[in-house]
Amino acid sequence: MEITCNNEALILSKHRAIHWPRKQVLFLADMHLGKTGYFRSRGIPIPSTVMTDDLKRLTVLIETYQPRTIVVAGDMFHHDYNADIHLFKQWRASFADIDFVLVPGNHDKLMHIDYEALGIRLTGKNHVMEPFVITHQHAGNIENGFVISGHIHPGYIITGKARQSHRMACFIVSERRMVLPAFSAFTGLYTGYEVSPSDTYYLIGSNTIFCV
Repeated sequence: MEITCNNEALILSKHRAIHWPRKQVLFLADMHLGKTGYFRSRGIPIPSTVMTDDLKRLTVLIETYQPRTIVVAGDMFHHDYNADIHLFKQWRASFADIDFVLVPGNHDKLMHIDYEALGIRLTGKNHVMEPFVITHQHAGNIENGFVISGHIHPGYIITGKARQSHRMACFIVSERRMVLPAFSAFTGLYTGYEVSPSDTYYLIGSNTIFCV
């Protein structure tokens, strides 16, 4: 689905990312690479295919949009270096020509990782790509620019007439900000935020995006 923010066309993808055509940029957030490996190292049987499926979706996005730059709005990693991150390093070698930019999140700050060895360029807390400001957690203290953030793993509850309900990942868009869904499938969906009538919610279905 194509929308306009600050006079810029953006494409919302069902693969939990945004494409900015004019600059050939992909925006995503909350990849949490290494999370499945972290759980397995503690005896919790999480399949390694969870992460490989995430990387397959990212590969599809790259093949579809041919970005020159990928910008991750925080929490690209989850914990210390493990086998999952080694797998990412191998995947990264196939796309070495793409500029990979990380705006650090709260999990990234705990990492002991050589970002340069992984082909990742680290920025400060707020990364300006006019007219956008990319940050991990929007605290409402950015005065200029349209803010793109992550962190909360937003979800939206759809309720049916028979009282059945279904939670779906979503993009939240307001006049001056956008919250991205968590890119990783191995994350919960937070629905405890205050729903505002001034915001637009773009829900990600199995094969489409629709707004409510």
